[in-house]
Amino acid sequence: MTSCRNRLWDRVKSAGPVRYSSSCIAFCSAETLDRETVKPRLNTVGLSESLVGTGFPDSVRTCLLHQKLQMINCCIERKKRRNEFDLKPLNIVDHFDSEEESEEEFFECEEEASVQEVQVHRKTKHLLWNKPTGRLSKHPSLKLLKTGDALYLPVTQDPVPKTEDQLEEDAQLMMQLGTDKQGSEMRARLMSASLLSDMESFKAANPGSELEDFIRWYSPRDWIEEEGTDQWGQINGHLSPRMKIPNNPWATTWNSAQPVPAHRQKRLFDDTKEAEKTIQFLACRRIGEICQLLMPVLAHAALQALAQHKQQAIAKLPDIINGITTKLQRATKSFHLQTHIYDDIIDEISTIKALLTQYNSLNNKFPGENEETTAFIINLMEGKEVSISGGARSLPGLRITEMFRNSQKATYMVDIPSSGSGRTGAGNEKQKTFPEPSSKEFILRGVTPRPSPTSAPQPQRLYVNLKRESIRLAGFFSEDTTFL
Repeated sequence: MTSCRNRLWDRVKSAGPVRYSSSCIAFCSAETLDRETVKPRLNTVGLSESLVGTGFPDSVRTCLLHQKLQMINCCIERKKRRNEFDLKPLNIVDHFDSEEESEEEFFECEEEASVQEVQVHRKTKHLLWNKPTGRLSKHPSLKLLKTGDALYLPVTQDPVPKTEDQLEEDAQLMMQLGTDKQGSEMRARLMSASLLSDMESFKAANPGSELEDFIRWYSPRDWIEEEGTDQWGQINGHLSPRMKIPNNPWATTWNSAQPVPAHRQKRLFDDTKEAEKTIQFLACRRIGEICQLLMPVLAHAALQALAQHKQQAIAKLPDIINGITTKLQRATKSFHLQTHIYDDIIDEISTIKALLTQYNSLNNKFPGENEETTAFIINLMEGKEVSISGGARSLPGLRITEMFRNSQKATYMVDIPSSGSGRTGAGNEKQKTFPEPSSKEFILRGVTPRPSPTSAPQPQRLYVNLKRESIRLAGFFSEDTTFL
């Protein structure tokens, strides 16, 4: 998933703003939508199925833009699969009918009455109005409680894919319906649309089935097994207490369901309509608004990049990343863009990036993986005055001298030797290793008895700061006041 997001962002960066804008316009225009096959020309934009998967839109792990692209690909896939299924909808039914007839063709019966009952049973079971349709496969163990016939798994409609904004709209609609009787009935009707479709498919595949048969297959936890077996050799059982409540949603939906196979039902998911809605969603937004949909992805990629850096530079880097992650979770809970939270996240990431860049620069100038070098770099980053052990002849001192020498080379465009005392001769006085100082400081320290030769020695200090335009003197003098 991360590689797909990175490749998507690389496409945006490499294309440039003008080309990216043209691609978005071409993608969202009416000419890119083939209304016969509901297939946008994704190759025009450079987005293929390898970049945006055709699976169920994931409203938890991906951003809204990725969900919309997934929705388009899902519509394409559903449309193709539905067209292929429409060409041979009766093959599955005929297959199972032939199996059923072959199973019932051979029987042994001693009495003529039994033979007549079996023949009547076969004729009534295969009447046109009661003919099983929409069977997917035979259940390995379950049988119908009333007739003892094998229970067949029905061909059902696929779940309805929902993007993040659609889920939010559904939740708001449920809240607006209220708590009165009419609102409760409407809410139950909306929530049971998929259940009604599955019940109708089950009734079509299993004529003569009861609600108990459907519950055993659809919701096994609501079927409580008992000791003993029934006349068909199945373990006895009964419905759970919630299924026994009078006029519960399951019972009312079962009573209203008709035996209709899935391919003859009203589609729960209109792929053509949803594809047009998704393209309209993208077409109504400016390029900047579409790029804002990538904010969760970019923030996540930035956090991953920060987590890969060394933690010596910032001791609390893991805690800072966890704090940013918490803010990002709060910002992505709602599909409405919360700009102020992203502004805070960007500021924090920029600050951390500046510190990491500073650390990497100093680490490149003062190479070394020991603790002393790391502590030296961190002290420099904190703005402290750092003493160099060994002075100019130490490794850090030599590196500092080399940096100043390279700076002088770039300034005067001359080659300054790396050895010597800083001057190459009287004729090359301007070719110095170090640049001209902005100021010079002199500090004189001494310990002398004051105010008399017999007084206790006291520390004395004289400070001088020389600049091109000013001079500053500061003295610190102490006296022995014991015998004053």
